[in-house]
Amino acid sequence: MLLTPEMCRAARALLNWKAHELASAAGLGITTVRRFEAGGMVRLASVEAMLQALEGAGLEFIAAGGQSLDGGPGLRTVPMAEPEVAAAEEAVELHQQTLSAADEF
Repeated sequence: MLLTPEMCRAARALLNWKAHELASAAGLGITTVRRFEAGGMVRLASVEAMLQALEGAGLEFIAAGGQSLDGGPGLRTVPMAEPEVAAAEEAVELHQQTLSAADEF
């Protein structure tokens, strides 16, 4: 499993870790953690060290299409709708709210 910057930030949030705590646990500099989480380039060995540190702190990462073996809590991103579809859904919801408000008068 490859750790992404988004997953890294979410994992730190679950552990309530600051960037320097992950850096320390992974044996890396804080600049490396910050660069990675900002989407910058870091060595693969550094990414693997961060993943190992997060797993060592009790997190289990679920790969795309995978599932938790014992049904425990997990973390996963959900594919987002296309921007046009999301905008249309938002417009429909706003229209329905406007109609509901008008019915109250």
